[in-house]
Amino acid sequence: MALPVPKISSRGGNLFETFISALVIVVAIGFMVFFVNRTSTGHLGSYGLKVSMADAAGLAAGSEVRLAGAKIGSVTGLTLEQPSYRAVVEIRLRDDLVLPMDTTAAVSSSALGGVYLALTPGHSTVPLAEGATIGLPAPVPGRAKGAPSS
Repeated sequence: MALPVPKISSRGGNLFETFISALVIVVAIGFMVFFVNRTSTGHLGSYGLKVSMADAAGLAAGSEVRLAGAKIGSVTGLTLEQPSYRAVVEIRLRDDLVLPMDTTAAVSSSALGGVYLALTPGHSTVPLAEGATIGLPAPVPGRAKGAPSS
């Protein structure tokens, strides 16, 4: 007894292939929805800034960056700057937002206890460039950079 030979159609495709193709498309759409919800911005472009702070307690990579309560970015890294021993928080922000040079930053927490970096824009007409640092201490007149204070 011979085994049955499957019929090969010149029409191409069958129900199984159609089902798998539809599943791949649904997974791709699901990934995009997840991405938009995870970033909470729906915006794909971003730029990096640094924030120099005396205390960054509670922040970690992945923490939210908010402006007026709305998520506009996330924390990408934390380092310690020596010899000042200030925390340097690396952040990525939506590239459709241009913040002024005198923007300030503070660590805040939500009602549910989540810690985030809150930015408050200033009134300067000079925008922050990519890679700029927010919160650098103002230089003291008459003292060399890096000289110890009295």
